[in-house]
Amino acid sequence: MSFVPLNYQISAEPQAHLFRVSLSISEADPEGQILALPAWVPGSYTIRDLARHVTQIRAERNGQDVALHKIGKNRWRLAAGHGPVVVHYAVYAFDRSVRTAYLDDQGGFFNGPAIYLRVLGQEDQAHAVLLEGPEDWRVATALPRQSGATWGWGSFTASGYRTLIDHPLLMGTLTLLDFSAGERPHHLLIQGIHQADLQRLGSDLTRICDWQQRFWGDAAFTEYHFLCMTSADGYGGLEHRASSALLCARDDLSGHNADHYQRFLGLVSHEYFHSWLVQAIRPAVPSASALDREALTRDLWIFEGITSYYDDLCLRRAGLTTPAQYLRGVGKELTRLLRRPGRFLQSLAESSEDAWIKLYHPHVNSANFEVSYYNKGALLALCLDLSLRLESAGSRSLDTLLARLWQDYGRTGKALPEGQCINLVEALAGPTLAARLESWITEKTDLPLRALLAEMGIALRLRAASGPQDEGGQASAQTPQAWLGATWRAHALGAQLCHVQTGGPAEQARLSPDDILVALDGIRTTAEQVPTQLDALPAGATLRIHFFRDDILMETQLTPAPPPPDTAWLELLEDVDEVVLARRRAWLEGV
Repeated sequence: MSFVPLNYQISAEPQAHLFRVSLSISEADPEGQILALPAWVPGSYTIRDLARHVTQIRAERNGQDVALHKIGKNRWRLAAGHGPVVVHYAVYAFDRSVRTAYLDDQGGFFNGPAIYLRVLGQEDQAHAVLLEGPEDWRVATALPRQSGATWGWGSFTASGYRTLIDHPLLMGTLTLLDFSAGERPHHLLIQGIHQADLQRLGSDLTRICDWQQRFWGDAAFTEYHFLCMTSADGYGGLEHRASSALLCARDDLSGHNADHYQRFLGLVSHEYFHSWLVQAIRPAVPSASALDREALTRDLWIFEGITSYYDDLCLRRAGLTTPAQYLRGVGKELTRLLRRPGRFLQSLAESSEDAWIKLYHPHVNSANFEVSYYNKGALLALCLDLSLRLESAGSRSLDTLLARLWQDYGRTGKALPEGQCINLVEALAGPTLAARLESWITEKTDLPLRALLAEMGIALRLRAASGPQDEGGQASAQTPQAWLGATWRAHALGAQLCHVQTGGPAEQARLSPDDILVALDGIRTTAEQVPTQLDALPAGATLRIHFFRDDILMETQLTPAPPPPDTAWLELLEDVDEVVLARRRAWLEGV
């Protein structure tokens, strides 16, 4: 193997949840080399302070200790001197997520920014990694291998630091599923206990990946890895150059629960779509960041919102869901938005800019003040797609816009400038739609979904939620008579409030999140009994509530209100003409 100036030797200590790393620097800055860990993880826009997981760090030169001074929360400076240096450090790995690192006696995972110290000034040098661990474990990564058996420990190389941290690693007693899509090898590797239906997964993942490669007309990789961890109830994903890190609940993979299985397929579809929209078609602002500080952008509605729109649309067009199943998902997405009063306080552009301090730090009042660029961004993408189709009589669509983005930015490697997407819409459809799009992004109002769906022969219906577990997406025969203006969960003492909606009866009665309702009108209550007790009230009656707050018993009066129509479902209309049918088919089938 040719000379590599930066070498990481990483060993796994599962019993201690530690990754031990030795970084060899062949030519450290003689005036005092600076080392740093990223402050955030690409694709996950919040400051994570990854250096807090470094438990030990020291340096040596020629067998002698070298002073290492901390000069920032995630930066260290070596003492001045000449000659190669080795930096030894340990990283505590006990965050079961796709963003950082996890390790136990069943297996492990790490995302590059959580493990690899950056040698400032040498980021463009070649980096090498030697991995070591339990003999009976397998190792999976898309990082180019230099030595060791396939799926075994060994050495790997990267052309630079940015490339290095964009190849996560999964390890343990892995289940391997190989399949081909677009004549390219793909691998699904599963770490953790599961009852996966591998034959069905292989078939369905092939259809997803084939469809997406045909959609884009090319691929930015030659081989692809899905690195999947299972847990009791986990969920999440993060895109990378030739792989994606996935976290799912164990029963998502078995197919025994159709909704859970479809959720996993949607996760796969979402992260795979990012291979083009994020990895190849890159946002200019975060891409230029040195990973030391926030990189604010107003365009995450493009990269996450449009991807969230296509993840389920891909399943429909690939024949993995029916039109009714797809529309049920759209109804759930709209229900989530309608239940957020924050849509009148925060625009999509602001949601994108505020991702660093809000989206990844949810709290009990988030819904009252914020929207998600995933959620509203997906519904904006739906509006934009239907608008482009309607105004061009079907000759253009959001598919057309993405093809243009791929041609101008994905193929060329140029980053997409902030706001350029609006200019491209103007070039495709004229200034009127471009202005409308800009208003959807910047204004704090509802989207014109009802009118646009009607043009597709689809009726948007609204009703009240049938209960706390009602996610929308379908009709319901249950119609509650009273509304608290709050959601709740089971608690040993009664019903604990989760979210208290702005302006609702609970807020007016001075109830707060985490209050535990113990009695309604002097009768003990539980989370299961609250709906029944509310519906038994005469219209307009005032309810006496006893509750605990911080272990103090309190009492208040509350007058329930009629439940708001914040639960959406979509109905395919049959009595429509051939023009509408053809328009709807072109959208849902992609023909």
